[in-house]
Amino acid sequence: MLTVVPTPLGNLEDMTRRGLTALEKAAVVYSEDTRRTRQLLTHFGIRTPVERYQDRDPRLIERILQRLAAGEEIALASDAGTPVISDPGVELVGAARRAGLPVTALPGACAAPTAVAGSGLPGDAFVFLGFLPRTPGKQRRALEAAAALGKTLVIYESPFRVRKLLERAAEALGSDAQAAFVRELSKLHEEWRTGSIASLLASLPEGGHLKGEFVVMLHPRAAREKTR
Repeated sequence: MLTVVPTPLGNLEDMTRRGLTALEKAAVVYSEDTRRTRQLLTHFGIRTPVERYQDRDPRLIERILQRLAAGEEIALASDAGTPVISDPGVELVGAARRAGLPVTALPGACAAPTAVAGSGLPGDAFVFLGFLPRTPGKQRRALEAAAALGKTLVIYESPFRVRKLLERAAEALGSDAQAAFVRELSKLHEEWRTGSIASLLASLPEGGHLKGEFVVMLHPRAAREKTR
């Protein structure tokens, strides 16, 4: 059985009991960042071996499939959050499905729905865009196409590019569109800001150094509240 195991975004108390059981029972845990996964296992007293996983290594995927076919329990984890969701894992899960091998995915930490739930923006339906293309034109077109659906947009972004993202969002959706972001979700310095795209831009330090990964949320409807 291949088990997709979500791991905490930051706060280790978010690790589920089912996830811990899967990690403990597995013959091996494959992870994109073995250092962080080993730290997690050590924290919970789990001694399962950890090996590095890469989506672009077909020979590794074939070896894992052979182990699954032999009846081994294999766990797939990412350094934080849920594998496959803007993280490696899709090639392995897809290959296992095509081979008719058993796969299951456990519920657990994922930044996108968690951020939407705390943003105050509509969450009955949302469009998850992950990390947008780097080029300005492609980024703007992606925003415009998604905004046409009239739903909340959810984007992952680096602290080094979040200002540029908001500037292009203002061009695509209008500067008065609703916006929110959370920085360092579930961690010690978690920070939320909501308002319009313009007000979020104004709240960011000019040329200042920002830390932590961002989840940015946008909605084409005009904002009614000031940044907080």
